[in-house]
Parts: sequence; C-alpha cells; structure tokens
Amino acid sequence: MTATASPPTRRETGPDGPSRLGPLVHFLEHQFLRFRTTFRGTVVSGAVGPLFYLLGLGLGLGSQIDAVDAGLGTNDYLDYVGPGLMAAAAMQLGASESLWQTAAQLRWRGTYISVTATPLTTGQLFTGHVLWIGFRALVGAVIYLLVLLGFGVVKAPTALLAPLAATATAMAFGAMISAWTGYVKNDQSFPVILRLGIIPLYLFSGAFYPIEQLPQALTWLSRLTPVWHGVQLCRGTILGEGLTVGAAIGHSAVLAGFITIGLVAGRRTFTKALGS
Repeated sequence: MTATASPPTRRETGPDGPSRLGPLVHFLEHQFLRFRTTFRGTVVSGAVGPLFYLLGLGLGLGSQIDAVDAGLGTNDYLDYVGPGLMAAAAMQLGASESLWQTAAQLRWRGTYISVTATPLTTGQLFTGHVLWIGFRALVGAVIYLLVLLGFGVVKAPTALLAPLAATATAMAFGAMISAWTGYVKNDQSFPVILRLGIIPLYLFSGAFYPIEQLPQALTWLSRLTPVWHGVQLCRGTILGEGLTVGAAIGHSAVLAGFITIGLVAGRRTFTKALGS
C-alpha cells in the first residue's frame, strides 16, 4: 500500500492557501546568508567610522565648544553630538542603499528581475528590501552604541531603544528613496538627491547643534524630515533626558508614517519597473 502525503497544515498554508509570508522569509534568509560573508568587514567599519567621528567632532571640535553656553542642554558636546550622529549615520546608510545599489539589483544586474520568477510578489520584494535596509542599520547602530558606551556617552538604560530609532530612520529614507529609484529610468537624479538632499539634511538634522539656531523657515523644514525625529529619539533615549513619552510617541509616529508612505509608493514603482 502506497503511503500518501499528509495535507498541508493550517500553519503552513494560512487561512487563504499557501503562507503569504513564506517567500518574504526566504528572501530575507537569502539576504542574511549573503551578508554573513561580509559581516566581519561591516563590524570593523561600523566601529572604526564612529570612532573617528567621535574623536574628531566630539573630542576635537568639542573641546572648543562650551556646551552649557551654547545652550545644548548637556555639559559636554560629545554627549550632544554622539547620539545625534547615530540617527544621521542611519539616514546616510538608508539613502546609500536605496540609490545605485537598488538600481543595480532592479535593472543593471537583474537580481530583482530574477526574483519575479519565484512566488515572491513585487510587494513582498519591496517590503523585504526595506526590511533588509533596516537590518543593516540595526547592526550598525548596535555597534555604534557600543562605541558610545566606551566613550561614556550612554547615560540611561533606555539607550537600548536607540538602535530601533536609528533603524526606523534608515527605513524611512530607504523606503522613500527606493520608491523613487523604482520610478526613474536612470541614475541622473541620484547625485542631486545626495548633494541637495542628504548632505544638507545631515548638517541641518539637529545632530550637531539645535535647529532653533537656524532661520525659522529652515527650523520648520528640518522638523518635517524623518532624520530630525530620529535624532531626537536617539539623543533622548541615550541620555535619558529631554524626551517625554508623548514626544517619543510623536517622533515614532512620524517615522512610521514616512515608512508607510514609502512602502505604498515603492510597491507601485517596483511593480511597474519589473513589469509584473
């Protein structure tokens, strides 16, 4: 008597047939397996980069700045700039991963085109793409937090939440910019995004000085960007002061809103770009 295969369980299939999360999980697993080959280099660069930033800006430039007289709300400039740089670095990572590297996988190398031959939908592909950017940011933020701990910048247990804020910041930029990358046909706009978008936001994010010192128009413009909210969350959780529960919820909601808008737009542009 020939044995017959047992029918799939509800856990395997879900309420509407085959599990919809299965292909997404496999995509992330594939990305993680690729990441293992470069993980050591990521750890080293993730530690050395912040170290030089903190030495140059926090200790070098910071030795010439009186944080109290400057109205920074801290006694040491290193305490001010260190947490802010975590969010600013996450923004840079989210942007860099969403431009040429995304375009390469979407068009030039054809990696994502090949993915369309699998059960993974373009919507799941874009979601996994953004989640992977968040994971990369999370790894870098955890390493950065350890560096800050070594410099004595970490003041409160809530600092454990700071990498999550940095991750959300990277995903906000990653989703929005990746959606644009899926929309355009070439990379001519990419240098403009970096030079007129990311670099100014890096300087006007509140990571280096209070944005209230800027002209009023720039102050409000900065508050409308995801990075300022990420900076406030990182600084407040790491220092354990200057961030109320209500403010934390508000900043988190803004980041979640940007991520949601980016996901909705990106699913459409990726679907159009991949022709499926």
